[in-house]
Amino acid sequence: MRAREIIDDPIHGLLWDYMVYYPAGRPLWHQPLIHILMASLWWIGGVRFMHSIMCTLQILLTVLTASWVSSKFYGERAGFIAGMLVLAAPRPDTLSVVMPATFVPIFIVLTIYSLSKSKLKLSFITSLMAISTHIMGLLVLPVILADGIKKNRNLIIAISPLIIFWIIYFAVYGPSSSGNLSSGFQGLDLVNELSLIPIISGTIGLWFIRKRKEFKPIVAYITGILILQLYFDVSRALQYVVLPLAITGSYFFNQLINRSPASFKIIILLLVILSSSAFLAPLSLIDTSWADMSTPFENRYYPLKKYIDTHTSPDDVVWASGSVADKVAWMTGRRVSNGRYGPPPGFQETFQDVNIYEENGKFIIRNKDNETIQII
Repeated sequence: MRAREIIDDPIHGLLWDYMVYYPAGRPLWHQPLIHILMASLWWIGGVRFMHSIMCTLQILLTVLTASWVSSKFYGERAGFIAGMLVLAAPRPDTLSVVMPATFVPIFIVLTIYSLSKSKLKLSFITSLMAISTHIMGLLVLPVILADGIKKNRNLIIAISPLIIFWIIYFAVYGPSSSGNLSSGFQGLDLVNELSLIPIISGTIGLWFIRKRKEFKPIVAYITGILILQLYFDVSRALQYVVLPLAITGSYFFNQLINRSPASFKIIILLLVILSSSAFLAPLSLIDTSWADMSTPFENRYYPLKKYIDTHTSPDDVVWASGSVADKVAWMTGRRVSNGRYGPPPGFQETFQDVNIYEENGKFIIRNKDNETIQII
């Protein structure tokens, strides 16, 4: 939806979700960098093109970042191992669902690498990208501080204005203002058991690299994630940290192979089976085929989209139940006097000439007098 907002009204869409909870709208939950990329791809080739590119990009960048950084730190064999370990993720499904959070560990790890090599310009670029992607990207600051305050003084000064801006923004408009934060170690049931391999090996690997430059920044990032996220969503917290742990875990396995060269083939074979099983198993449950390419991207929501496009104008406001409100907004570009996530304080929903309810798998269209005018 954010991408659609940026396409339709770039200036407004960069800093506010204006299509839902009309007329007030709602504050952003994520910084706009990834949504700008999504909007650009959508504008170039359409929504399906954007979605396909972004899903592929997330997986490739995650694997390539793990492999490339690990190979630079610990050698080519370690890089190969890290690429396999990172696929055994706690939530492999999140790698194939477009979300800004997936890019946070990528930009953070690239920042850690550039700091360890004293590449100030690269550190500045990757830091800005992390800060502009997601609220968790603000953890790039403790990462830089852990690497050395005096050493990185100019970098800290350069990125501070953007950090201060987003801290103030989320302090004023953050998710907590809507009372929508979950709690109680949720998401534990979603964790893929095979992800214990990169998590455990990565934790052991941290001990082995404790005297290396990258140790403190990695620990700072992992500690920050666990403090801020673990209590609210265990699976998401572990997903955030699996990339750096895959890198440190590759060092651990590399040391095992160095001490016992005969174990090389066995370890690699087991890691290949592990990574492919962990990554492909959840995806195999998705009922898709090449024939789906001929189906509209909106899938079962397409008839609803077509109805709204036909019976309303781009400037009209509609009401939709929470389960479909955001979908209606991004599919049609219509403003919706309701939403799904995070209603702003004091929001009062108002019914419109077109009101959309989702009931028993069908869409019920009612007018302002609550009379049913269409069932889709």
